[in-house]
Amino acid sequence: MFRSVALPAALFVACSAIAEDTPRWQKSPAELAASVSMVRAGEDLTPERWPNGARVAVALSFDVDTELVWLADDGAESPSTMSRGEYGARAGLPRVLALLAKHDIPASFFVPAMSMEIHPGIVPAIKTDPRHEIGFHSYAHENPLALSPADERAAYENGLALFVKHVGARPAGFRSAAWDLTPATIGIVEALGFDYDSSLMADDRPYRLVQDGKASSLVELPVEWILDDWPYFQLDWADGRDGMRNPDDVLAIWQGEFDGAYEEGTLFLLTMHPQVVGHRYRMRMLDELVTYMKSKPGVWFATHAEIAAYVDR
Repeated sequence: MFRSVALPAALFVACSAIAEDTPRWQKSPAELAASVSMVRAGEDLTPERWPNGARVAVALSFDVDTELVWLADDGAESPSTMSRGEYGARAGLPRVLALLAKHDIPASFFVPAMSMEIHPGIVPAIKTDPRHEIGFHSYAHENPLALSPADERAAYENGLALFVKHVGARPAGFRSAAWDLTPATIGIVEALGFDYDSSLMADDRPYRLVQDGKASSLVELPVEWILDDWPYFQLDWADGRDGMRNPDDVLAIWQGEFDGAYEEGTLFLLTMHPQVVGHRYRMRMLDELVTYMKSKPGVWFATHAEIAAYVDR
């Protein structure tokens, strides 16, 4: 359930620690420890068994970033670049939803609020299957590292207002744009009443987030770059990525990660983007992966919100 509480003023002060005026080799052990201790992984929340005796939880997520993901790049507002983002809403998302319907499984969609405004058909398309979750993914895919704590909170509040306008309810889950967080982000997210975050990488298993040495109310459903389609497939000349990986290579990595999660009895969380994975030959790869996972006994396909609620009982 969505909660809203006051944001501790101490979090704003803590953000001043971002500046590194002294070279790290001249800092004391205590200073260095303080710089990494603001947000940490707490208790492992993996349950003894998943619902109905399932062995592994599978969380498929799709970040529907559309054109917004390109706006920070120089020259990104060209019609050619914008069309790459539009592809995600126009061609990729319908393919993703069709695949999920074919396999009769739910997924979580993290959507920047302005993507809902630019493409008003996104939310109704996702809501065609009421099992799908729509999570929060910023106002306009803004980089929080460029914002003050006050501006970061204001951006999320503006985004939440648009989110409620389009979705009709407040979200349970938060995912930061490009997985970039400031020292203030988690405190802001908790204060705004989210139940879980899915932006950090301290474990493969769900865990309790710890803020300034104290357990928060937030569950972390961790992400990982090797379980994201963007580094493998997204062409980006500025970053030196050719984006032309063979889908069979990626299938082998993702299948191997699933096998490991299955053996450990924990969580397999995959992050994808309709404008990336939504191309035809990549969708065939995703279809093969889902078919493989479904062939194993005891696999629980669930939304992020369902998993967070289950481990936080």
